[in-house]
Amino acid sequence: MTLTEERLDEIEGKMELSHDAIAPFKTVLLIASIISGLYLAIIFVNTL
Repeated sequence: MTLTEERLDEIEGKMELSHDAIAPFKTVLLIASIISGLYLAIIFVNTL
């Protein structure tokens, strides 16, 4: 990027792309985290 292009960005302002979050992925991540935590806890208890 040249100095001229950087200067144009400052003058015109930078654009920001945004999107709405997709709800099911948060729930899936939570469930996967709980299952993996329980799995690790079971392994830990069995090794004692």
